[in-house]
Amino acid sequence: MKTIWKYIPSRIWLIVTAVVLVAAIVLNVLASVVFFDAIATVLGRETTKIVGTELANFTLGEGIETKADALANGNAVSKAICEEGFVLLKNSNAALPLSGEETAISVFGKNSVDLAVGGSGSGGGITADLDLYESLELAGFRCNPALKAFYEDDALSGSGRSGNPTDMDSGEEVSLAIGETPVSDYPSELWSSCASYNDAALIVLTRIGGEGFDLPRSADGSHALQLSDEERALVAKVETMDFKKVIVIINAVTTMELGDIDADEGVDAILWIGYTGGQGIIALGEILNGSVTPSGRTVDTWAADFTHSPVWENFGAALGGDAYMIQTTDARTGRPKLTSESVYFVDYEEGIYVGYRYYETAYAEAMAGNFEGFDYDSEVVYPFGYGLSYTSFQWELQNAGAREGFRWDDGAALTVEIKVTNTGSYAGKDVVELYVTPPYYQNGIEKAAKVLVGFAKTELLQPGESNTVSITVDSPYDFASYDCYDANENGFQGYEAEHGTYVFTVGTDAHNGVFTIDTALSQDIQYETDPVTGAVVANVFTGCENERDSADAELGSILSRADFPGTWPQRRQDAEKAKDTAWIAQIKSGDSVTNRPEPEEGYVMPTTGAGNGITLLDLVGVSYDDEKWDGFLDQLTVDEMSDLMNKGAFHTMAISRLQVPQTTASDGPVGFVNFIGAPEIYDTCAYPSEVVVGSTWNRELVYEMGRAVGNEALIGNEAGDGAPYSGWYAPGLNIHRSPFGGRNYEYYSEDSYLSGRMTAAMVEGCADKGVYVTMKHFALNEQETHRSSNGVLTWATEQSIRELYLKPFELAVKEAQKAQTNQPIPLAVMSSFNRIGERWTGGDYRLLTTILRQEWGFAGLVISDFNTCSHMNVKDMFYAGGDLNLEMAGLRTYPPDETSAADVTVLREGAKNILYVIANSNAMRGEFIMVPPLWQLLLFAVDGLLAIGLAVWGVAVIRKAVKKDKKEAEA
Repeated sequence: MKTIWKYIPSRIWLIVTAVVLVAAIVLNVLASVVFFDAIATVLGRETTKIVGTELANFTLGEGIETKADALANGNAVSKAICEEGFVLLKNSNAALPLSGEETAISVFGKNSVDLAVGGSGSGGGITADLDLYESLELAGFRCNPALKAFYEDDALSGSGRSGNPTDMDSGEEVSLAIGETPVSDYPSELWSSCASYNDAALIVLTRIGGEGFDLPRSADGSHALQLSDEERALVAKVETMDFKKVIVIINAVTTMELGDIDADEGVDAILWIGYTGGQGIIALGEILNGSVTPSGRTVDTWAADFTHSPVWENFGAALGGDAYMIQTTDARTGRPKLTSESVYFVDYEEGIYVGYRYYETAYAEAMAGNFEGFDYDSEVVYPFGYGLSYTSFQWELQNAGAREGFRWDDGAALTVEIKVTNTGSYAGKDVVELYVTPPYYQNGIEKAAKVLVGFAKTELLQPGESNTVSITVDSPYDFASYDCYDANENGFQGYEAEHGTYVFTVGTDAHNGVFTIDTALSQDIQYETDPVTGAVVANVFTGCENERDSADAELGSILSRADFPGTWPQRRQDAEKAKDTAWIAQIKSGDSVTNRPEPEEGYVMPTTGAGNGITLLDLVGVSYDDEKWDGFLDQLTVDEMSDLMNKGAFHTMAISRLQVPQTTASDGPVGFVNFIGAPEIYDTCAYPSEVVVGSTWNRELVYEMGRAVGNEALIGNEAGDGAPYSGWYAPGLNIHRSPFGGRNYEYYSEDSYLSGRMTAAMVEGCADKGVYVTMKHFALNEQETHRSSNGVLTWATEQSIRELYLKPFELAVKEAQKAQTNQPIPLAVMSSFNRIGERWTGGDYRLLTTILRQEWGFAGLVISDFNTCSHMNVKDMFYAGGDLNLEMAGLRTYPPDETSAADVTVLREGAKNILYVIANSNAMRGEFIMVPPLWQLLLFAVDGLLAIGLAVWGVAVIRKAVKKDKKEAEA
């Protein structure tokens, strides 16, 4: 060493070698251990090599053999969804369809050349394979080329609409440019060019939406969902021109205030298309030319004035602020003042009266003389469940005699059969909707005047053809109210169907009925236990030991049907937002507040690391409660369970020695789009947004979408190791509580029943192909504003929580259980960013265990939403019943104490939930070995080359140093 250090060349080699070796070791540790997940998510993970006989638990659809086949099938299903999901809102004097001679059209609207086809975030990053003009041309229309060229040239027509904000979760009120070109900017020759394309004018109106922001609104009532001045001027200008017909196309996934243009006699038709995904826009031309008859129905109430909604005052950041405050002293005056803190809340003071539940109840109360000033026709433009067709239908109520005098006390299900006959001249489909009006007793349990309890869509009927559809309501539990306060003072709290007359309305929408059926219940039915699982049902969000944990503790006046004007929701005043500093600090701290009750006998240390010779292959199709699972779980080590649960971002970890395969999971609501950019996800279909899917009112079609997604999953990484995509972070089941919810495109509807039934169909379709859907966001995640700022505190009554916000999840979970036949259905749930009361949903034992697992009987895994926030405590998550930590950087994990019986017990439970899902998924393809990812192999290769290079260099300089040292010694 003295010789090496003595001479400059060998000294340089030694220093460089030491630095390079240290850097290489640090780099390898960071890349292969600390940041492996983050790098692998972008560059790829280990690949799976099947070394035994490949299992065939799941098979592709007929005719699908390649990724290209699966994509083509997905696009075909997308087209069908848009054909049935686009909603015809207005069609004066049968303006649509356009006749065969009406083919020369002018398309107006800057955004016609830049349609919104998907949202941002987990469903973002998609582009359209076809545009609006291609759709029209394929349908035989000739479009005004001068207008199109004008809109495509930003120098002439302006920059257009805003894109989705890139600064997700800023918490600030966003500003979104609609970007419509002012009428004054159109050159005169452009108006003249329309004379040759005057069969019809199409006016395109676009609104964006996406993850991480909500749509802007102001305290003065102005907002993003009104028509802008430029849009109004454009409509007015087009109406003065010599067009045979004027048609407005609504390219938005939220409702808009369309009362004026609906009433405008100059507008002949309005067609809502939502976000169409990659190729769904092709349906537009087909509907306009009449080759397809629209059959979509609204999934939200289209109100005339959004400021009249009971949700208006309590949503997002505007209208006076949503931040808690602490009292401080003004340094200048010495007077007390309130200072806002970065802890936020949202009050669901409207209770159960969301969407049509409010408008139909307000109508009922107004008709009874109890709500002066409310006029339904001026408040609602299009009811929930509304949609027009090119043809007409006649309904006949079948077996009416069997329902005369129907009494729920007899225990029979109510089945309604409707014969639907196409009496028009176009082939088409119709939707039959069933609503219940329960008996309401003044100042008793809150009940909406109309609640959807069933629906059915007919087959495609040619003129003169008939189809009988059947809708069944199984029991009073299907329409029971949740009396969390014992409002009727009978000593009971829980689900309850009160005695009286229940009127069922068969209607075309929530407001317009065709037939009514009176049924009777002679005495109250109280559901102390769940009728499906037998589990005890009790309040968990109301009357908690610590009042601040009660989800409705901070609500002011909760909207009551007994007095809508007197209980109308009010925004909080500053004094009502005041909190003490200790409370604010506790919310901000992110410290563990585990709320799991310890077993009476205490925790017993589970067995770990046993050698029982059982692999996960032995548990394929084995029920969750089978004792074989105990023998398998005994083999897991604490480190294996910890890695499996802590490292859950877009995958699950392999445990090769036990034949636990790695799985690939992907966002988002419009298919395997995976906005994070994992290389394993490619060439997949971008489906229409969920709100378009919901608007089909067609469960069979949604089931086919699930199978189409599943076929893409089975093809999976065709160009790589052939591994399937096993997990899908979708669908979204949150409610369109407000039209300003930025993420409404990911959710089906304002209605819980429709959302739950659609999700159940999607789950079944995906399960046919071994895909575990991850229903999200559990729960009460109806706004994006401030979701990441310590987790917005959501305050709601337990009645509204259960009847509206949990009900879609409950319906989907229970239908999945009923659908299990040949083998268990792999199923997952994703928690949310927000809190219910003070508790983060992902760490709330009441939500994830008491209700989800114990009450509903859910057997599956629960994953957190993207764990990037301090309030998302991983220990709390595991103890609450969460299983997978959706975290990439390795910075937000929980290192368990392997000597703690509680920690190891919780890990074992979570590991079982994950492994049960994997065992019943398409990931189980046979015996395998894992091969390191290419980037890691290249890293190792670089390490090797560096080592060789340094060694060669070292040998050379050391030999010279030794020779030189020897010569000097001899001299």
